[in-house]
Amino acid sequence: MKTKFKEGKIIEIFYVEKRGKKIPVIIRYPKKSDVNGIWKFYNKVIKETEFLSRITPVSLKDEKKWVANAIKSMKKGNSAYIIIESDGKIVGSSTVERKSEEVHKHVGGFGIAILQEYTGIGLGRRLMELIEKEAKNMELEIIQLSVYGKNKVAHGLYKKTGFIEAGKIPKLIKRKNSYDDDIIMYKALKK
Repeated sequence: MKTKFKEGKIIEIFYVEKRGKKIPVIIRYPKKSDVNGIWKFYNKVIKETEFLSRITPVSLKDEKKWVANAIKSMKKGNSAYIIIESDGKIVGSSTVERKSEEVHKHVGGFGIAILQEYTGIGLGRRLMELIEKEAKNMELEIIQLSVYGKNKVAHGLYKKTGFIEAGKIPKLIKRKNSYDDDIIMYKALKK
């Protein structure tokens, strides 16, 4: 049931309403030439939110390595990476990556990030639906994620889309001398 990954392939084009205007949104696979756009996007997300595990900006050199590895992993069927593009810039992304341990190869780690100005218009939910489809194509059986306890919006979205809370590790996250709980969630994928 595996789909062939193709760099830059458009998955979907649709319109969303943002500040009273309909704007086009493209959801697609990344390509090597996206490195600068992905780098700018990710560093902007790092500045905008306190809910990422990364605090410091990513160097362009590291981003180039990451994108090259992500594309290689997608070609092997071990991960999926989808980006959202609007107005010629990357505004969101989602990934699912097969766990490397033999006994966990049926499990995928899930991640999602959207620029603040593009939240609340349905892009997160759509990305989650598409990445779940990708996970099924990878023949994964479970998707797993971690969410900060204080990130009520994301936690609510995950619950609405079928994720189940498996547990909480108190004070596992520390940022600038402030602690937060790490909530572990999962979703069993139906075949």
